[in-house]
Amino acid sequence: MQEEYNSFVVNNTWSLVPLPKGRKPISSKWVFKIKHGVRGEVERYKARLVARDFTQTFGVDYNETFAPVAKFVSIRCILALAAIEDMEIHQMDVKIAFLNGDLEEEIYMEQPEGFTQEGEHLVCKLHKSLYGLKQSPRAWNQKLDAFLKSIKFVRSDVDFNVYVAQVGDVKFFIFHCRLHQ
Repeated sequence: MQEEYNSFVVNNTWSLVPLPKGRKPISSKWVFKIKHGVRGEVERYKARLVARDFTQTFGVDYNETFAPVAKFVSIRCILALAAIEDMEIHQMDVKIAFLNGDLEEEIYMEQPEGFTQEGEHLVCKLHKSLYGLKQSPRAWNQKLDAFLKSIKFVRSDVDFNVYVAQVGDVKFFIFHCRLHQ
C-alpha cells in the first residue's frame, strides 16, 4: 500500500482540499493481489487503490468515456508482417499507466483508507486519472496519443491503436494494446 501511495505522491495525483459546497466525493477501495512467479512461488504482494466508479455522477464527475480498444486483426497483421519481414518485436508495460492521464473534470475523492492526512475534513482533488474512474482509459489514451504524435508517429485511420513512423529506410510500428484490469 505504501508503494502505491508513494506513486500518487511522486506523480502529483491529487492535492488535499476542503470539499466545495454542493459536491459529493467519490469513494475508493484498496484491492490486493498476490503475484506469483513461474514456479508458483509468491513473488510479491500488490495493493492498488481503485476509484469506485459507481459513485461517479455523469455530467459532474465525467462526460466522455470512450477510448479505443485493440483490434485482434491488427495484432495478427503486425505479428505476421514481423515474421515475414524478419523484424524484431519489443514489448513493454507502462507501470501505473492510468496515473499518467490528465483529468479534464474536477473530481473529488475521499482520502484513501489508512492514509488520512490533515484531518478527515479534507478530500483529494484528483489531477490524474486513477484505476476505476470511468474516464481513465480515455485520459491515458489521450496522453499516449499526444506523446506519440509529438515524436512523429502517425495514427492509423483503420485502427486507432496502431501508430507508424519512418526514419530513413526503417519503418517503426507501435501497437497500443489496452487490456482490462
